[in-house]
Amino acid sequence: MSYCSDIKIGDLVCIKSNWEEETFGWESLEVESGIVIEIIETHQEFYLYDYKVRCYDYVIYWTTTNNTETLPDIIIEKYDSWKRRIDERLR
Repeated sequence: MSYCSDIKIGDLVCIKSNWEEETFGWESLEVESGIVIEIIETHQEFYLYDYKVRCYDYVIYWTTTNNTETLPDIIIEKYDSWKRRIDERLR
């Protein structure tokens, strides 16, 4: 099981951001979007509470800077999920 099993090659993604009053988190109103061009499975399983997860690294082509970067799945989310959260907060 992947932490971010819903992300596939070709998906539009961005780096996760959030805001929580009590933890002084942050939320970016503008994010760089990128396209997943490769998924790399790590060779280690991790335990999250009471179940095992398998982690992945994503190779992402950032569309605004024309750079390619490899990042862990735990900090990546689909762009449409981020956009939906931002739109709900701006209402």
